Amino acid sequence: MRQDDLDEYLDREPFQPFRLYLSTGAFVDIRQPQLTWTTRSTLTLGQAVEGDQQRFLVIALIHIVWLELLVPLP
Repeated sequence: MRQDDLDEYLDREPFQPFRLYLSTGAFVDIRQPQLTWTTRSTLTLGQAVEGDQQRFLVIALIHIVWLELLVPLP
């Protein structure tokens, strides 16, 4: 996936959560765009672990296979 394409979803107003599927078969949910940072080749995603601890995932954009919008149930 290209940085411009991903940024388009991250910058939407109002923001709509989405799921990224990776070439490994794993997926990550993006629910808070303010915890993400993109470069030409990577997505860095901050995640809360326990208490006030945080971890960061760095994902190569080339490994993002598809994006699914997470539609809230009625």
